[in-house]
Amino acid sequence: MASPLPPTAASEAPTSAPEIVNPPSAAPVPPPPSEPAAAAPAQSEPEGPEVTIAGWGTLKPSHPLLRFHARLAGIIDAASHRQIWGVTLDGATPTFATLLILQKYLRSVADDVDAAAAALQSTLVWRREFGLDAAPIWEEQFEGFEGLGYVTHLSTGEVVTWNLYGAVKDLGATFGDLDKFLRWRIALMERAMSHLDLAHTTTGIPDHGAGADPHRIAQVHVYSGVSFLRLDPRVKAASKKAIETMAAHYPETLSRKLFVGVPLLMSWVFAAVRVFVSAETARKFVVVSYEESTAGELGDKEVPRRFGGAAGELVELDRVAQAQADKLATRAPQVPPSEVD
Repeated sequence: MASPLPPTAASEAPTSAPEIVNPPSAAPVPPPPSEPAAAAPAQSEPEGPEVTIAGWGTLKPSHPLLRFHARLAGIIDAASHRQIWGVTLDGATPTFATLLILQKYLRSVADDVDAAAAALQSTLVWRREFGLDAAPIWEEQFEGFEGLGYVTHLSTGEVVTWNLYGAVKDLGATFGDLDKFLRWRIALMERAMSHLDLAHTTTGIPDHGAGADPHRIAQVHVYSGVSFLRLDPRVKAASKKAIETMAAHYPETLSRKLFVGVPLLMSWVFAAVRVFVSAETARKFVVVSYEESTAGELGDKEVPRRFGGAAGELVELDRVAQAQADKLATRAPQVPPSEVD
């Protein structure tokens, strides 16, 4: 209940006091001073004009993409490199393909521009040192890795990489040289990324939290024949290094990852892994105990019959997919006229 209002001064005055009405000698009461005008609300500094970019719409200068792009020229200079996944980054003009790359890095860190800038610079330095953009790394000869990695397309156009670790015949030849294994694994990933054709696509990537990135790759790791109870230390070391490299330099490139041929007895291992990763990452992991269930998990029949689909062998599907990618690559590459190496 609200407290009663305090008594007025008049009600507190003694009743015997005479009431004075219009005293003749009283000086005229001056009007109350006017109150100062209320200060106008502070106005924020104008952001500058909005920017309209074909395929991206109209962006305010405060948009993370434009803030990121404003730092791109400095990132390129610091890294002494500007190529990534077939795209030549343009630090002067926010071209469509350049924004695709920046958006991937932004989405991977929830629009933290500082973190995205640091990650991109690190990747560009790594790509220069690794020699990834001088020539297609997948055209190198990788003796001992035949039949272990493939790139195919689903009927929807989704790109899929296949790693058949159960087909390894000689652990020493495949995993004994860590640098060689890592280079082969990166070559497979780079070949798959080239199939996305990021330099020519006209499909943009939504902002963080606004929808799925359509330019990602599904991965199928087949472990049929691998003993989870007796993993060789060389295999563990190679797997650890590959995971670290992919996490550091291929952000927002994985749509889903299937672990195929995992014995039911060992499925708990992957369930436990989910506890240590983000919910978003964990949702991408699917354990498939039987090979023939793979097509159902991928939701597509353009998968070898061995994996429950209706298509031919992986080697043939790989050949067809590569021919399609090579055809796309014959188009003129994106080379911004404002920046030339």
